[in-house]
Amino acid sequence: MSAAAKNRQLINDYLSAWERGDVALGESFWAPDFVAYQAGHSAFAGIFHGGKDLHERWVKPLLAMTDNRWTVRSAPEVLLSGDDGVVVIIHETMEREGKGKIDTQKLVVYTLRDDKITSCRMYDGDQGAIDDFWS
Repeated sequence: MSAAAKNRQLINDYLSAWERGDVALGESFWAPDFVAYQAGHSAFAGIFHGGKDLHERWVKPLLAMTDNRWTVRSAPEVLLSGDDGVVVIIHETMEREGKGKIDTQKLVVYTLRDDKITSCRMYDGDQGAIDDFWS
């Protein structure tokens, strides 16, 4: 299997964990030096240094605000795949009291090393709508 194919499979396995709601398994894909970037202007936007930082400032509050009504679909649309990364479009759905339900097509750029995700850059298709949803 080529490195590009192996990386596509790793990202699909990663997203499958999130689709099942298995936070611990999803977070186990992150490298010790993992860095995540979330575009936008909401409380969820910014740079997150390490898995613990992303968990505490992004995953945990997102799950609390949606009362665990956050769905990530596996089998993303793969735009690019190479030896050190994968670029995909992921479909997410979130529901929140007082805000209703929102669907987003999120462009995500992953870099990988030694079968771990070293960085993740997230850009929602309608960033303004997502920012409003979290306000």
